[in-house]
Amino acid sequence: MKLTLSILFSFLALHIYAQNPNTHDLKITVTNIKKLKGNIKLGIFNTENSFLIAGKEYKSVSKKVTDNEVILTLTDLPKGAYAISLFQDVNTDNTCNLNFLGIPIEPYAFSNNFKPKFSKPKFNDCDIYLAKDQAISIKLIN
Repeated sequence: MKLTLSILFSFLALHIYAQNPNTHDLKITVTNIKKLKGNIKLGIFNTENSFLIAGKEYKSVSKKVTDNEVILTLTDLPKGAYAISLFQDVNTDNTCNLNFLGIPIEPYAFSNNFKPKFSKPKFNDCDIYLAKDQAISIKLIN
């Protein structure tokens, strides 16, 4: 009986692992933080249709700013294309505050360190392909 249960639990553990063997971790180092206050708010998107739409992030994470660099780690991401948008919520109101032209007045950034010129970036401007555990660096635009 003990041997049967042991085999059953081993099979179950193997089955659970085999269901999702292609997930990866993404470590993001946010640099160029000038004000040591507030939080870094990050959203990662996995489709062009949801990119930059509040509440449509594939995953989101927030971390308090305590240094000039903040490290955020996203785990269990399936292989595929992703685009990241982030901002430093200096006044902790959970909003990326904008000026009258719609330009962020709080520090912000995108994956690939894409710097928008005259409009919001598109998914393919910022997309990265995740096929293994990876580490990237994103520099805030102040």
